[in-house]
Amino acid sequence: MLQQLQAFFPIIIINIICGICLLLYGIHLMSDALKKANTKLIENTLKTVTHRLWLCIPVSIVITAIMQSSSAVTVMTIGFVKAGVMRFPQTMGIIYGANIGATFTAHLMSFNMGSLTIPLLCVGLLLRICTNKKKLHYIAFCFIGLGMVFLGLTLLQINVPYLAKNPRTYGLFATYGQNPYTAILIGTIATMIVQSSSATIGITIVLFNHQLIPLESALGLTMGINMGTCITALLASIKGGIAARRTAWAHTLYNVIGMAIFGVFLLKPFTKLVLWVTAALNQADIRIIANGHTLFNILIMLLFLPVTKQYVAFIQKIIPKTSSATKKRY
Repeated sequence: MLQQLQAFFPIIIINIICGICLLLYGIHLMSDALKKANTKLIENTLKTVTHRLWLCIPVSIVITAIMQSSSAVTVMTIGFVKAGVMRFPQTMGIIYGANIGATFTAHLMSFNMGSLTIPLLCVGLLLRICTNKKKLHYIAFCFIGLGMVFLGLTLLQINVPYLAKNPRTYGLFATYGQNPYTAILIGTIATMIVQSSSATIGITIVLFNHQLIPLESALGLTMGINMGTCITALLASIKGGIAARRTAWAHTLYNVIGMAIFGVFLLKPFTKLVLWVTAALNQADIRIIANGHTLFNILIMLLFLPVTKQYVAFIQKIIPKTSSATKKRY
């Protein structure tokens, strides 16, 4: 049996790579189509609600869930700040909500919906072929993208279990996959490289469900994934002025502080809380990682919400305005 597995191992690896590629491309296609279909509506909505923190958070959650990308929402916000449409303090509600909204994809992928792959692809292709309306084309690409996501996940779910049966790959996961702190680093780097928190969350769900990594490491990966999304905002803010840099760093430090609290100091209590919430909701174990991802972001928001003004003042202090004297000197 082991010899047969080793003979097919290159095919298994190719299938896994194809699954990851389909997952990445499907998420990109779906996210891009949703953005193009709703860009003006999203921009106008964000501009309208930013003056009220309590209203901005739920709206930002919904918009990020629709766009399938917290990075896109954050970069859009930096664009508004750069253009002077909104001020830095107004962006905090968007940052809080975007992190929570980004977890919607994890819940979507935690369901076993591989049987929907062909219907979604067929509906998408028919819509694309049978109509000339742009809006319907965007909807078609959403269906096609979602179908590719489920196809990629199905390929991963079929082939990843064989990694556990191979002594070499199992040894690799046993050596490097057990440490949650290493997992945080891996999650950060992987998300920075692939530029998609949804894809790395999908892979994390598959690895955990097939017992290749323990729960604490899987939760560590999700926290690292949160931090990995910050690189896009930091890059977008480089030439965006002081307010744009403050927004990007507020988003980054928000995730770093959350990771430090729940990923370093309170990891074991947080893990127990995730298990308790999943059991209390009477949900299957397959939902644990998605629940953990959402719960992590809700808890960070609840911690920061009462001290938002102080946090804004702190960011303004560590990233001060350039003085006129300094400008003249240079």
